[in-house]
Amino acid sequence: MVGHYPAEVVGFALIGVAAGLFFHVQLQLGRVGSTSFTFFKHPFVSNWGAPAEYLRVRKQYGWSGWPVYCLWPCLLIGVVCLVFGLLRP
Repeated sequence: MVGHYPAEVVGFALIGVAAGLFFHVQLQLGRVGSTSFTFFKHPFVSNWGAPAEYLRVRKQYGWSGWPVYCLWPCLLIGVVCLVFGLLRP
């Protein structure tokens, strides 16, 4: 599969990494009782403001900022790779 569809595999992998990072951010905020942790209460209305809140409170709890800094590039590059792979002949 990787030999025939490398762009699609990379795209799906990067989108999966972005989802994992988003879940990590949501989980960290939920552990400290953040009010923006609504992903599990309303799974279809996810809170896209969570990364910004994570960056606001990360110094207070000693968290690293890399999950948020890697989240958006992984998602963007993953979508671009996936679309490129699906549209090429």
